Amino acid sequence: MTFGVHVPDGEQPVRGFARGCDEGRRIDLPNWSMLVKVTADDTLGRLTVLEGRMGAREPGPLPHVHEGHDETFVLVEGRLRFRVGDGFHTAVAGETVFASRRLAHGLGNPFDEPARYVAVLTPSGYEDYFAEVAEHVARTGAMPSRALTQELMAHHRTVLAPPLPDPGAVLPR
Repeated sequence: MTFGVHVPDGEQPVRGFARGCDEGRRIDLPNWSMLVKVTADDTLGRLTVLEGRMGAREPGPLPHVHEGHDETFVLVEGRLRFRVGDGFHTAVAGETVFASRRLAHGLGNPFDEPARYVAVLTPSGYEDYFAEVAEHVARTGAMPSRALTQELMAHHRTVLAPPLPDPGAVLPR
């Protein structure tokens, strides 16, 4: 459903909409999916909102640093382990984690239950990185190599962060 108002020619459009629980641009990765609920096209590139579902024991993306956007994560269900800067935090449902541009961060689900979160990216664009990874997976059946990951990230002003041991990591059984 779209809401709108008349805007005189030459002025920035004003719009609003509601998307259903299963509506949006779907991005599927092994053991991890995203549904882009508010796209760059919707907001003239200002922000993206996506709902992510990360399966149990999913390591998530390698820690990285974005040059061009900030990320906010609101955990809806389950738990996720975040690296933010030089620290680590296990987030639970209801918690919010923010990582500004130029700050090393990452997330994963080392736990036995799946997790669901909402992410807000400001400004938009990084969802295209995940779509490129998903296209690679669909084409090859495997996640990109570290070298290809670095290449794809570079197209989106992102670099891998130096590794940092997580003192609270959940060890495999």
